Amino acid sequence: MSLLFLFWKKQINLLNPIVLYCVIWGGMVALYVLPIFTNFPELTLKSWVLILGAGISFVLGALFGMASFRNKISKKSILYSYSTLETFLLFLLLIIVSAYILTILKLGIPPLLGGSLARVNYYVSYIEPAYLLIFPFWFGCLFLIKQKYHVRFNIILIFFSLILTLTKGNKFPLIFLIGLIIYFTSINKNLKVKYLVYTLVVVVGVFVLSSLFITKSTSAVVQIQNTLLGVSIPSYLHFIIDPILYLTNNLMNVNNFWNADVHHSFGIQQFSGIVHDAGLNSLIAKVISDNNQIWSGSLQYSWLTTGTYLKTLYLDFGTIGVLVVPFIYGVVCGAIYNQLSNGGMNLSLTSLYVGYLLFLSLLLSFFTNYFSENGVLYNLLAVMLMDQVSRGRYETDG
Repeated sequence: MSLLFLFWKKQINLLNPIVLYCVIWGGMVALYVLPIFTNFPELTLKSWVLILGAGISFVLGALFGMASFRNKISKKSILYSYSTLETFLLFLLLIIVSAYILTILKLGIPPLLGGSLARVNYYVSYIEPAYLLIFPFWFGCLFLIKQKYHVRFNIILIFFSLILTLTKGNKFPLIFLIGLIIYFTSINKNLKVKYLVYTLVVVVGVFVLSSLFITKSTSAVVQIQNTLLGVSIPSYLHFIIDPILYLTNNLMNVNNFWNADVHHSFGIQQFSGIVHDAGLNSLIAKVISDNNQIWSGSLQYSWLTTGTYLKTLYLDFGTIGVLVVPFIYGVVCGAIYNQLSNGGMNLSLTSLYVGYLLFLSLLLSFFTNYFSENGVLYNLLAVMLMDQVSRGRYETDG
């Protein structure tokens, strides 16, 4: 608490990949070593070496990326027709709402409106990609808000689309939207540490509400879960169990996984989402299935299934991948951070979205490897189309 008070009014830039990585992974490790879940195993020596080694590798890569690409920043600012962009976003919203209605017609009413299907099963595989265009839709709306164009109207659009998301009962879109707000707020602006703390409070609040209204676990189920985990905090603080568990169980899982007998897939796991989006999933289905079986067999608790971005690297390349790939990841993040620092909102929509994908991947690095998830490719393509459609006729020197 004394350290927090000391840095309360200090300013940081959350887009700085080194700051973000250290805050997330430092916080996760600190929470893990505290005796909050007494049935979690202690981190092994191998875990400490891999976690610290990956962190140092990433930081060195980010420093190298910042230094190497410092003078390679485009000086052009791109002109956009905001009215055309808004029209494109309304077209996206039409597709999203249509996908939502088709899902209801196929599966019945959504989970939070009393539907019988569990939230994890409430989707139709060939319709869901259209619904998930809500991600580039939110990105475009917040871009216009940042540019002070029809601010109220775009806020209304976001709230309307958010209602659809809440009724489906999924947590991830909320995280995506919160991340977008933080991202656009942080462009060309340092934030005081106290605002970071306020943001963490909001995130905790989202998890508490989702536990109450989305997960809908009974008190008996919660009690059994807490007993199995060995929860050691007072009952009046139990509202923070869900977010802390969400953060720390990933370390427990990879800690148990390092010694599994893995037949390395050499990049297939990393690019599985892109391959899926390209319609080539059958080419890698067996490898992914085998990897999932190996991973599932190492889990201490069957309902806690995530394992940080290092899980993917270990499945693909083993120990070498965990120690080397973060350096490359850091180089890319450092180079893009230079672009954002120098170009800011003058960058193209595509560049800004790529910057956000990297920012989001760092935010979620404690949880998953975001670039191996389905939907990354076609959402990026949607933003690239948005970019080209809404460009003005000229580019001017900035």
